[in-house]
Amino acid sequence: MSTNSSSTREENLSQQAYNTIRRAIRDGKIARGQLFSENTLAESLGVSRTPVREALLNLYRDGVVDIVPKRGYRLAELDEDAISEIRLLRVALEQVVVSRLCEVGTPEGIQELRAILAGKGRTHQDMFTNDEAFHIRMAELAGLRQIRRELLSVRGKMYLMASGTRVTSLRNDDVMREHADIVNALERRDSEAARRAITEHVERSIDAFVAARERLVESQRIERIL
Repeated sequence: MSTNSSSTREENLSQQAYNTIRRAIRDGKIARGQLFSENTLAESLGVSRTPVREALLNLYRDGVVDIVPKRGYRLAELDEDAISEIRLLRVALEQVVVSRLCEVGTPEGIQELRAILAGKGRTHQDMFTNDEAFHIRMAELAGLRQIRRELLSVRGKMYLMASGTRVTSLRNDDVMREHADIVNALERRDSEAARRAITEHVERSIDAFVAARERLVESQRIERIL
């Protein structure tokens, strides 16, 4: 195997590990406060330590996991100031994306976004997957690679915000309708409407995550009392 092929394979494995760990955090499979190691995750994912190490370093850079010297990793904790900053950053990034798409978007790109909207998105996992695919594809179609990366980072922190809680079951239909409003505005090249639609969508989504987080904290408090 050539050096380039080997490097590409490692990058692919690292990306797979990154995606898998993000899903595990999103679904609450990694408990808050729990220490975990590269070895443990590598074994559960069925891959070598190297891609898991790279994935964890990327998640550390994203602010999703903390490195505990000589002990391993654990999920980062987000305070109210961090959540407020996540809200501001997500709105700002998404507004840039839709503004650019109104300028450079193509009919083929609109068709791609509508195809994503047509996905089932009716289970906990499917809606998260469809929602992320929709937002990340918009950034790609806009040619904004750095913003794409930042969006993945911000979304990872949103998953962390309400890890393992029920968010999508309360938002499924609303998310699909809001996505459709965004695409309709993009198709008309109505930048003002697109920015308004994406802002309302992001605000409502973050509100849902915050509410889920508060329910989780309250349920944990009650469990400690009992």
